[in-house]
Amino acid sequence: MVESNPLVLLFDIDGTLANSGGAGGGALLEALVAEFSLDSAEQVALHGRTDLGITDELLEKHGIEASDENRQRLCQHYYRLLPDELESRQGTCLPGVIELLDSLQSIENCHLALMTGNMPESAEIKMRHYKLWGYFKFGIYGDLATQRPELAEPARKIIHSMLQCGDAFDGVVIGDTPLDIELAQRMGLRSLAVCTGGFSKAELADAGADRVMQDLSDTQAVRKWLLG
Repeated sequence: MVESNPLVLLFDIDGTLANSGGAGGGALLEALVAEFSLDSAEQVALHGRTDLGITDELLEKHGIEASDENRQRLCQHYYRLLPDELESRQGTCLPGVIELLDSLQSIENCHLALMTGNMPESAEIKMRHYKLWGYFKFGIYGDLATQRPELAEPARKIIHSMLQCGDAFDGVVIGDTPLDIELAQRMGLRSLAVCTGGFSKAELADAGADRVMQDLSDTQAVRKWLLG
């Protein structure tokens, strides 16, 4: 009997698993203003990007050097503010998420992981807030690349290390933006895109998603496609 390759299901967070109501962006701007004594701060594009790229752009946009020290100062202040911001925004897990994760977590040779633009610390804060942290075996985070598609190579290395599987694994990227789809394509993996992050079915299909669904609420259909 030939043993099948491990299946790795790589979930995005914001717009895919949960909607925080803008808590991350709000906390990040507040942290920037407070930490660097600014009168105000102007937002940059957030959707689908990595926190490393976002923080560097924010710092530079406001005339602050994007050095390791300044990035660290901004992020540490952000992590302190994020829990209260999550609480005040009253975000939520998105439809079907808990039911789907419950149905997948006990499947043999199936590994649930995060692949998100969030930093490791902010990912854990968000996932613990929504009581989802315990579902995931490991994660690939937004501290590894300034552009989301560039997570492809570090993601492969982390998966190889965690599962001790060499190149012999199958995978699906589950996300809500064209950048998630591009990342899946760079890794040679299938992509499942959901319309819970602001992009339409047509936009996600045009970006090359292998499957587009309105959300993750049809547990049986989503599970069948992922495992297929």
